[in-house]
Amino acid sequence: MWNATSVPSVDVQASCASFNSCDACLNASYFCHFCEFDFQCHAIGSPMGCAVGIQTCHHLEDCERKEPQPVGYGPPPSVVLVVLCLMVTLACCVCGLFSICSVFLRSSRRRREERRRRQPPSLPPRAKAGDASSDDPLAASPNEPLLSSIREDDTILAFEEDVDHDAMARLREARESQDTGFSWKRLCFRVLWLGVFVVITVLALMFYPRMPDYDVCNRQFEWESIFQSLRHLSPKIEYDVLISVINENRFGFVVESGRADIYHNKTWVGEWVVNQTWEAKAGSISDVIAPIRLTPGYAEGIALWNDFRKNELIFRINASITGSITWGSHKIYRITSNVPDIEFLVGAEYDRSLCKCPNYQT
Repeated sequence: MWNATSVPSVDVQASCASFNSCDACLNASYFCHFCEFDFQCHAIGSPMGCAVGIQTCHHLEDCERKEPQPVGYGPPPSVVLVVLCLMVTLACCVCGLFSICSVFLRSSRRRREERRRRQPPSLPPRAKAGDASSDDPLAASPNEPLLSSIREDDTILAFEEDVDHDAMARLREARESQDTGFSWKRLCFRVLWLGVFVVITVLALMFYPRMPDYDVCNRQFEWESIFQSLRHLSPKIEYDVLISVINENRFGFVVESGRADIYHNKTWVGEWVVNQTWEAKAGSISDVIAPIRLTPGYAEGIALWNDFRKNELIFRINASITGSITWGSHKIYRITSNVPDIEFLVGAEYDRSLCKCPNYQT
């Protein structure tokens, strides 16, 4: 506990400050404790330290999920319901416009039929084109007797009198009622079409592939200790990075091999390698620890340290992953994906909601 009346000596403070890790600080002396606000070892009672230090040290392995954490599949039901309502509304609007167009087309066709029925039947020409009196029924051809023309007119009039106009009217009304009346077959077809449309929409929303998201779960203190060691003449660092990946798809993904080349100002400075088979299970958050190797030259190591102190150290990462899409325990498709030019600001406070230890800077 901090005591204002007993300030530790300079030697004790210097001795405690020499320990760079939480475990070394707590195991070294009863006069030292590790402070969470700056991740440094301070002498108990030092004005530069904290009132109460960390009692238990947290390690990277403590914040790694041994088994994937189920989180469900995306998108959420509310999004599915909203999209489904929009699609059904759009389908109803299209069907309504189609029905209106059909009504107008049937009405136009009915008017044309009415006009056609009202027109008198045209009689066949009785004379050749060269006859001068072809339009006059009384002006018969010299070769054709006048009696034959009169008989044809009588035949046409007799046919028109024999036509049952009532039967024709009933047939016309039946045809119109068939075109405009209620039809169970037509209703079932439309309901079936709407049901198929809804099922296809829901399946598309459920199985549409989504890009997995990830969080880097390493603390800033360890980044600082890494870049301090890069100021040596031949810097070479191998460090473990904990990454939490969420896969909201209904298909899993098995990473068989992965590699990421790390660049700083277009200069290659290291690599991140997944050298073990790892699975991002469907509908779960999975963790993976993979080593990152930084091997810059001396001048580039100094440049890395200077940019990190200014909080301006940006890595550009080109990654490639080879794996298989899985359904249960079956591999259904093998895929190789390249993700070029990812920007990563080292030491920035990124979202840690996917990490097992979101509050404590692991």
